[in-house]
Amino acid sequence: MDNDLFEGGPPLAWQKALHIVRRPEDRLIGRPVLAAVMLGWLPIAVLALVVAVTGHPTALSFFRDVAVHARFLIALPLIILAEVDIIPSFGRIVHHFLSSGMVSKDRERYFEAVASTRRLLDAKWATYVTLSLAYAVVIALLASINRENTPAWYWGGPGPLGLSLPGVWHAFISLPLLLWPCFGWLWRLLLWWRFLALMSRMDLRLIPAHPDHSGGLKFVSTSIRAYRLLAGAIGTIVAGTEMNRMLRLGESTPFAYRNAAIIVVVLVVVLSAGPLVMFVTRLRDTRLRGILHYGKLGSEVGAEFEQKWLSKKGDADMSALEVQDFSAMTDLYQVVGNVYDGTDLPFSLKDLTPVVVAALIPFIPVVLLTVPLAQILQTVKSLLL
Repeated sequence: MDNDLFEGGPPLAWQKALHIVRRPEDRLIGRPVLAAVMLGWLPIAVLALVVAVTGHPTALSFFRDVAVHARFLIALPLIILAEVDIIPSFGRIVHHFLSSGMVSKDRERYFEAVASTRRLLDAKWATYVTLSLAYAVVIALLASINRENTPAWYWGGPGPLGLSLPGVWHAFISLPLLLWPCFGWLWRLLLWWRFLALMSRMDLRLIPAHPDHSGGLKFVSTSIRAYRLLAGAIGTIVAGTEMNRMLRLGESTPFAYRNAAIIVVVLVVVLSAGPLVMFVTRLRDTRLRGILHYGKLGSEVGAEFEQKWLSKKGDADMSALEVQDFSAMTDLYQVVGNVYDGTDLPFSLKDLTPVVVAALIPFIPVVLLTVPLAQILQTVKSLLL
């Protein structure tokens, strides 16, 4: 089935390893989310308490570490939950290329694209590569770590580089548990880009006068909204890090988080809308073809109408409003108007709003930290009154 094409891949591999993967027909994924929290966050909390009780009270700083809580109590569950939105959305779009007849002239190439995408997604080497990348990032971070920029609970133990017990668990279990699904999602999204690139090279049946103003391709924009949870996860990781830095260093300068927020917005826009840019050339060619063909038809019908119903002096025969000629020309010009209103992109700024909002919501606590609540309320009051 092509409508479940993106069901699988490295983001789900760790669930399969733990035997907590859900059935394909079961959309409830509470068990994987709970398992992620139990494995990624809870052991660190328990170890921090144990280390604190045994004479290292600095371990209790773990419970004041906003970043680690944001990563494993919010971001990681959102990354897992994102599959419920994104995978079905991709599947519906993949299937619609076929069911709508858009690839009717290239059915064989369509099925080849589906088959190759499935092979790459489920390839065992992809699982090993993404897991290796996760640990490679951890090793690189440990090699360049700066103790001054790291919470106190991370140090003072028997682990490598002097890591504490909760620090060891965080470095070698929790971080890979977060990074592996992230790299897995990156692999899936790269394959999504590839699949749409293959579609854009096919002989698609695009209609210049289609009312969606995108030749009939507007349906691909429905994938953008599905990125909301993934965008929220990215925003949570970055916003949690920014808040941690402000609390630890005592920085509360207004808009100190602005650059980080801008980077997050740009990233989620590129991830969600970037693949759809593959159709720019096809849509531009379709629009040009429509302008030439439909424009010529409109001109010919308009000239015939003027010759029949308008005198050489420019006087109009009002009876034209009561005949079929006027209605037919009005309908035709509405169709021609769709051609001229066509766009080069199968999405609009409005389609990007949900993912941008989802990415920025985690920054609200950061805003409240830098801008006094009284000032915010005063600003809102001045806008309303």
